[in-house]
Amino acid sequence: MLKKTTLYLEDEDVYLLKKLSVLKNMTIAETVRLAIRNFCKPAGKIEEKMWKDLDKLWAKTSSIETDTLEKAVNNAVKEVRRGKKTRSHS
Repeated sequence: MLKKTTLYLEDEDVYLLKKLSVLKNMTIAETVRLAIRNFCKPAGKIEEKMWKDLDKLWAKTSSIETDTLEKAVNNAVKEVRRGKKTRSHS
């Protein structure tokens, strides 16, 4: 499924995408998707393991609502910051 997103690009980047899309006989959107797929691949064994670990983690959290997850992360960040403040004042 495709999802719509907004992307801000420098003029030079738009020019490069237009050139590549003409050469490949593709739309700019198709060219962006192809570039992302080609660029976003694990670079080596360590990164490949990290990607697999992320997939496992995301699979475990996929049933959690985004808002719930964001609140939990924000609360954890606040707690860590409070702990740093406490330690720095000691």
